[in-house]
Amino acid sequence: MKYLEIKIEKSYESVYICLKQKNFSEHFIKNLRSYFGAIMINGKPENISHPLKFGDILKIDRNPFKGTEIEKIYAPLDIIYEDDYYLVINKPSLLPTTPSKSHYHNNLAGMICAYINDSEFTLRIMNRLDKDASGIILVAKDTITYQNTVNIEKEYHAICHGDITRKTVVEAPIYTIIENGINNRKRIISPFGQYAKTTFTPIKHLKDMKYLNFRCKLLKNFRAVLNKIALSEKRNGLSAKRDYSLTLVKAEIFKGRTHQIRLHASSIDHPLIGDKLYGANDLYSHSYLHLKTMKFHNNELNKDFVFSVPHPKDFKNVLKKLR
Repeated sequence: MKYLEIKIEKSYESVYICLKQKNFSEHFIKNLRSYFGAIMINGKPENISHPLKFGDILKIDRNPFKGTEIEKIYAPLDIIYEDDYYLVINKPSLLPTTPSKSHYHNNLAGMICAYINDSEFTLRIMNRLDKDASGIILVAKDTITYQNTVNIEKEYHAICHGDITRKTVVEAPIYTIIENGINNRKRIISPFGQYAKTTFTPIKHLKDMKYLNFRCKLLKNFRAVLNKIALSEKRNGLSAKRDYSLTLVKAEIFKGRTHQIRLHASSIDHPLIGDKLYGANDLYSHSYLHLKTMKFHNNELNKDFVFSVPHPKDFKNVLKKLR
């Protein structure tokens, strides 16, 4: 499905004016100039300045951009939906979404490009998930689809330290620290940051039996070590008053920012378990954040889409131990 077909219902001085009036971006229009055949009028290739008259059939390349050039990684994808417009994937935890120096040969983006296996394919991931996070990743197969995807709503599930008893709204701007021209990995809450809003709704209250069992064994055998751990907990904000409670929450974001859920949860003293960047020391190897449900609308198709995926195995295993 290479072209978007537009039936012309009035005259235009040029293709350029027609596309501008239909809200196509300057960047997109510029790329239509990049090769012969990106613009077709009544089946014939034309240029951006060609006039249009009533009844003409204008066809434009749905993705007039250079294909994504990253290393292809041939590994299976957990595909939950695919059509001519979208590829929807269930990402496992501990898999980076995009390439980096430390994950150049192991990332979801490279796996997607290998699966599509088209030199003209431009990778357009509609949402990002941290390496530790699992759940839905939405890929638009072309630029037109990307631009027509609106009203995206996401529901995350997370396991947090502490007892969250009621729905909590956090509105706190998130600031990216830049040092020597490089973004600092850790974000902070600052009035100089970008607006961000997160709601946390408790689903289930739990006890961290894994940690309590660990303490019980130490109590029997290593009193001195236990005292050191207690001191470490106090320094890291895990005081006895928490009673080692955990809460499974539903998190919804507005104006999503990098690390938003993790930072906002930590800001209200309920960091995600296993979060080494914004949390406290605990026994979990990684944070437990799962994008469970996604809803969105496609303007071109005038269609709503809803996708939902279950908790992954490692998430379920942790929930089983939290009683």
